Amino acid sequence: MKFKTKWRYFLMTVVVLITLPVKNIGAIELIDTELIEPFKSDLTVEELVEALPEDASLDDPALMLINRENRLEADLDMEFAWTGTGHAYNANIFEEFNALITAAEQAGYYFETVSAHRTIAYQAMNFDSRYNMYIADGYSDADAFYMTDMFIAPADATEHSTGLAFDLLGTDWQEYGRDLHQAYGQYGSAIWLAENGHDYGFILRYLEGKAHITGYEYEPWHIRYVGKDHASFMYEHGLTLEEYLALINLRDTAEV
Repeated sequence: MKFKTKWRYFLMTVVVLITLPVKNIGAIELIDTELIEPFKSDLTVEELVEALPEDASLDDPALMLINRENRLEADLDMEFAWTGTGHAYNANIFEEFNALITAAEQAGYYFETVSAHRTIAYQAMNFDSRYNMYIADGYSDADAFYMTDMFIAPADATEHSTGLAFDLLGTDWQEYGRDLHQAYGQYGSAIWLAENGHDYGFILRYLEGKAHITGYEYEPWHIRYVGKDHASFMYEHGLTLEEYLALINLRDTAEV
């Protein structure tokens, strides 16, 4: 197989099929509907409920919610695909992920996958590594934990465990040797990702100004697959996954 550029190598993926059962993590804990704050829509909560896609369901695997209030007891089983840089992700979205990357390339943006699927053990190591880095820099235990906790999820509370989340950085940012930083959101590749990801089923997972809902600060590099219809609805109305699921629950409980 030939690649157009060296970056194409990083973006192509391969699939290895490992057929395993999917585990059910049980009932989810949702935010209070009073916290729903659409920032790109004039619709009321009631009108948003009416406008929901008909197939929006809390049981949709693509809408699985993993956060501080909804934690995993064990690693999820799934079929894996791998990016060219060796990052595993959920093989169910192989076509969607590659469609996103191809569209970005056609628009002149090239992305490197920094992270995708993570096990609980790997996330624990990830958290400890960042914490210890702050300790080594002279921060107190409390400050080091606080600063780590702003961006790094607890071991059993990262949605990277679903295999549906990616940390992506464009080459327009990497060329300057920069790491994951909120300033990345001002770069062309990050803007393109935020404005076009929904066309391929992806949302910017941690929106600016919504840390009180998601539990995490703004992350312009972090995208999550939820499905095209759901992603388009969330993008159009400026909603997080937490808010979207709360709307679905509001609709479902009203129908009972």
